[in-house]
Amino acid sequence: MRVGLYSPYLDTFGGGERYVLTVAEILSKLIKVDLLFDNHLFKIGAEGLKNDLARRFNLELSFVKCVKAPLGKGSNILERLFFLRKYDLLFYLTDGSIFYSTARKNIVHIQSPLAGEPTKSLWGKFKLHNWDLIIYNSEFTKINSQKNWPINSIVIYPPVDTEKIKPLEKKKYILSVGRFFGYLKDKKQGLLIETFKNLYKKNNLKDWSLHLAGSANQGDLDYLNQLRNEAGKFPVKFYPNLDYSELIKLYGESSIYWHAAGFGEEDPTKMEHFGISTVEAMSGGVVPVVIGKGGQTEIVDQGKSGFLWNNLNELEDFTYELINDYHLWKRISEAAKEKSKIFGKQKFAGKINELINK
Repeated sequence: MRVGLYSPYLDTFGGGERYVLTVAEILSKLIKVDLLFDNHLFKIGAEGLKNDLARRFNLELSFVKCVKAPLGKGSNILERLFFLRKYDLLFYLTDGSIFYSTARKNIVHIQSPLAGEPTKSLWGKFKLHNWDLIIYNSEFTKINSQKNWPINSIVIYPPVDTEKIKPLEKKKYILSVGRFFGYLKDKKQGLLIETFKNLYKKNNLKDWSLHLAGSANQGDLDYLNQLRNEAGKFPVKFYPNLDYSELIKLYGESSIYWHAAGFGEEDPTKMEHFGISTVEAMSGGVVPVVIGKGGQTEIVDQGKSGFLWNNLNELEDFTYELINDYHLWKRISEAAKEKSKIFGKQKFAGKINELINK
């Protein structure tokens, strides 16, 4: 059996790429797996990009072969049809577009709510029905996409390294993890800084500190500096582009996890589509206090494995309650760690292998 996997955005190091490459790692232990590079990605450097991704996501990809493919913008349709015939299965992380595939079986992966351009023309509908299955990363994504992508679908939650992240000696840290994306500011770090400052001033939280970690590209540095200015002299620490081993340590040491992506938004695409960082935090025994929108509601059981908030008063109140009641924090911390196991990498591998064997 031969499998091809394609994401047009392998150079972005995002959650979708992590998903696809984990599938590649799992399948390459048993069958031939090709990671497909369109012309743009191939020019960047296929082997180097694969190795960088393997290090970033802590994956073993040595058995995965890099292959240049006639895919993506400007590719030749006839070359693509001939090229894909060699594959028993094609796994495609869509950017919202679709193409006709000649592989024996075809699976689309959707990471976020998509409008569904394929359904707006006869040719688009024809191409879409050439695909056998859609895998969504959450029920939230599925609910907000399926009417526009009317083919058979299932949900397989993203893989999380729950076994690698362990509770350590806890410190009085409130942690939030998310890209410092200066263009969209979608992780709402500024909002979290203001909330922490309010809590700190009102309740004299002299021993507590806020810790913000996430990737930051060159274009995000102005936003990062803006956040540093907003934090001022308050105990707020920043960790741009933190090594994975250090992030694991930070998860282990932290006590409370904040997440605010989607606050004040009505557009589903601006909400957290799943919430990998929330699960990672829970694996380390960090109690999540996260917004009750998007995929977060599928991760956190209110009052049992964490708290879901709908306004800033609730964010402050739930946080302060945990700070002042160790027994409550301890109970929820243990429940959060247990809940995180259902999103573990081994569970994911079992579902992928079961799907392929069918």
